[in-house]
Amino acid sequence: MNSRSRAIIIAVLLAALVFAGGCSWFHKNDKSLKKKGARATKPRLAKCPLCGLTPVDPIFIQRRPVAIKIENDPAARPQSGLGSACVIYEEECEGGITRFLAIFLDRDASAAGPVRSARPADLDITFPYDALFCHCGGSPPVLAMVKQSGIADLDQFAYPGAYWRSSDRRAPHNLYSTTARLREAGDTLCPYEENAISPFRFFADEEQAKMERDRADEIRRSAANAANPSPEYKPSMTVVQNIHIPYLSICAVDYAYDSTSGRFMRLVKGVPHIDRNTGSQLAADNVIVQYVTTTPSGLVDSRGADMSNLGIVGSGRAQVFVRGALIDANWRKLSRADHTAYTDNSGKVIRFKPGTTWIELVPTTKQVTFN
Repeated sequence: MNSRSRAIIIAVLLAALVFAGGCSWFHKNDKSLKKKGARATKPRLAKCPLCGLTPVDPIFIQRRPVAIKIENDPAARPQSGLGSACVIYEEECEGGITRFLAIFLDRDASAAGPVRSARPADLDITFPYDALFCHCGGSPPVLAMVKQSGIADLDQFAYPGAYWRSSDRRAPHNLYSTTARLREAGDTLCPYEENAISPFRFFADEEQAKMERDRADEIRRSAANAANPSPEYKPSMTVVQNIHIPYLSICAVDYAYDSTSGRFMRLVKGVPHIDRNTGSQLAADNVIVQYVTTTPSGLVDSRGADMSNLGIVGSGRAQVFVRGALIDANWRKLSRADHTAYTDNSGKVIRFKPGTTWIELVPTTKQVTFN
């Protein structure tokens, strides 16, 4: 073999080695790019904008929220469906009896009720949710207000097929519906092409775990200081075990914190408040006490009792209970169309634990206690 032939063979071999190495480099980098691409495009699980939880099916949070007016007379207990709501508002009505406005989105209620009549405050609560407003009539002036508001009104008297009366309770404490039946009726009223706007900012999982650790640490520090008091001791947070809402005695509410679940267990008149659908005690992941003014509305209910205006649009003081701790807060709602914003005393927007939120609309003449 002459020198020219050897040179050609060597050149071919070198080219083959370069090509093989190049293919290997590209192959390795292609894998790396695929891995990076997979991480970058990994879909995030959709969260319910009203409660911050992952729905069973993402399509559930693309539906229209449903707002149902549920009564709280002792004859109405236990109520059905409250445990499936994302947000529940409790408001004082005539005579001091409270009623609920329960907002449903990601979870359905196989029965919800007893459903009762509308009140003026319901419009200010329902409007920013763009929810179907489900109720059983109301006084003529209130019904006129509902009509003028532009809210999607699903009054039982206009849509009787969406509701039924049970035979095991006496009227008026026996009107019920389901969230599925109400949405079906709502589709005929006005199609929904929007997405619900979140009224809250929620904690991430790791932030919740830190809050629980901080709470446990503060309990230990407090106990140590009680045994050996120190003038240098300053609590890092206000730890809360029990909350008392001083409504009328037959509607008085207590919450007891369960550190295992990180939830406040709800009691009414000193006994566990039960959801009739499940037989389980109702619980709140967040409790918001929103102090509101009450003024005469000049309106009366069907029995002639005066209805008060609740000052839901405006601003005021609040107390937020989350993860077994208290945050002194302020609330602000600029207009009927706005969600209420909750901020701490430094002006920072408060974040909440994903789950069920109970909002207690407490008159400014009353004071919630806790320990």
